[in-house]
Amino acid sequence: MNKSDFRGFKQVFIFEFLTGIKKTSFKIFIAVLCVMGFLTLPVMTIIGNIKSSDNGKDKTIEKSPIATVYVYDNSGVSVRYEELNKSEEYSEVLFVTDNSISYDDAIQNLKEDNHSNNIVVKTEYDSEDGFDITIVYAENSGIKSKDLDDFEEDFRKFYRDEMLGNLGVSEEDYKYLSKDINLSIMTMTKDGTFGEDPGRISMDDYFLMLGGLMVVFIFVNMAVGNVATSVATEKSSRVIEYLLTGTKPMALLSGKIAARLLESVITFFAVYSCHYLSQIVCLFLTAGNTVSDSASNNIIVVASIWETITFSKILVATLYFLGGLAIYAIIGAVTGASVSKLDELQEAYKFYSFVLVLCVYVDLFLVIMMLYAGGNAGIMNFCALFPLTGAFLTPALLLTGKISIVTGIIALIIMIITAAIVFVFAAAVYESMLLFQGKRLRLKDIIAIMKKQVVA
Repeated sequence: MNKSDFRGFKQVFIFEFLTGIKKTSFKIFIAVLCVMGFLTLPVMTIIGNIKSSDNGKDKTIEKSPIATVYVYDNSGVSVRYEELNKSEEYSEVLFVTDNSISYDDAIQNLKEDNHSNNIVVKTEYDSEDGFDITIVYAENSGIKSKDLDDFEEDFRKFYRDEMLGNLGVSEEDYKYLSKDINLSIMTMTKDGTFGEDPGRISMDDYFLMLGGLMVVFIFVNMAVGNVATSVATEKSSRVIEYLLTGTKPMALLSGKIAARLLESVITFFAVYSCHYLSQIVCLFLTAGNTVSDSASNNIIVVASIWETITFSKILVATLYFLGGLAIYAIIGAVTGASVSKLDELQEAYKFYSFVLVLCVYVDLFLVIMMLYAGGNAGIMNFCALFPLTGAFLTPALLLTGKISIVTGIIALIIMIITAAIVFVFAAAVYESMLLFQGKRLRLKDIIAIMKKQVVA
């Protein structure tokens, strides 16, 4: 590989880039992402304020359509169900606790009268699982799902109040005891200090990683599709034969990939700029303390995410993202070169799609595991360092502080080396495949070309 191999790179790059940004699909894609980036926070803030305003208004409380509640309390707790009648919503509901008929008979009555607005509630206590409450209603009753949801929520709160009342807990103590408990697991780091366990993630980090994974997936899929379609179109129309008279195959490959990378960089900075402007808009919306608590929490969450992000992390994450995009774009170029007709491209996509989906699902499994059970360090490091899986998740792991900047740099070095090896590998195959016409080349045929064998 020498300098002459890249003859014509500039022309190919400029042509591919200008053609790409003029496409309607690209304009729509970047417009949608920019609108989403700009409107997300302001819309969340406005909705939060509207909900807060609505909650402050006096609203007429509708009577519950529930007629009678047959209660079978086997928990051993003394519960005053008449307290529920003090609520305007359940003031006309009859609570039957004398168990004049058995639980099975009450259920049978609901089966026989499908239009009954009665429900049956059974409460039990298990030393291991705690309180278990079962609510049964008739299949064709006039009780709507929303009514049942409201009753479920109100009954759960009422039952907890009654349990605390049995324990002699005051209302003030109840408010104190009912506060959420936030738990952080700290572990010793290599420098001897204690920090939060990197194997676990919060719900905010979960959504950030999940969103980042999906965004990168969209970018990769779009770039690979553009490169593969471009190469396949040029081959099927025989334009490639004309292009090769003044341009080296290496220049074609690198020019197309570089154009896709620049498009991605422009899109990334455009979306981030819109998101940054949206935070300025939110400052005006929150001026004068008019923002609701829920909307304020959303802004605080976003702000707290950026507290752990530094310029070095952004730089490494961006370079890593471009490296991963380059690797998949190279795969797309080889996929496009393996077909002679454009209608064969979908069939050639199967292997690429399998690899892509497999890597995304591995990353998704890791994110879910980190949320619910804590991530295994070995699995997390593998996903971060292995280029095909790291392309989707490593930037998010780095920006959220789940892997150190040192690990991020090591992953970037591995990504660069892998991209270079894949590029050299693809370049050796690409030149031989460009002028090949005939049946679609399969993986074994590509390997045969690599070995300078004749493909039957």
